[in-house]
Amino acid sequence: MLEKLEEVRENIFRYLEARIELFTLETRGKVEEGVVRAIHGVILGFLATITLIFLLSLLAAFLNHLLDSRYLGFLIVAGFFLILTIVWVVAKDTFIGMIREAAYKSIKASQEKKAEEKSEAVQDLMNQTRNTMNQPGPSSSQYPTSNI
Repeated sequence: MLEKLEEVRENIFRYLEARIELFTLETRGKVEEGVVRAIHGVILGFLATITLIFLLSLLAAFLNHLLDSRYLGFLIVAGFFLILTIVWVVAKDTFIGMIREAAYKSIKASQEKKAEEKSEAVQDLMNQTRNTMNQPGPSSSQYPTSNI
């Protein structure tokens, strides 16, 4: 009886060690994924910013050509961004709320998807276990029993 208890204790400790290792690996994977996405986002943002600068310079030069002026096109583009900046400052709380809501929805959808995947995996495992348990095993007469 003590041997069985010792075996159960060892199995519990192995199980806990495996769970801790699994948690560590999952955490490491999530951190790596976050870092990779952050680096990708920064590079994408940088490239988009450079592209936007060139396109706006082109727009300002085109407006200069249309208005037959050397500076009026740049003044119009700068005025547009000044107005846009003022709108962002005045409606700061509204924009922060919109950004927060979009981020929350995105995180919630991601968590729900992961929870659904885990639930499906657990259901599959339970079905496999039930199928294994329902399969007829070797009869007890094939194996000699010992009286311990």
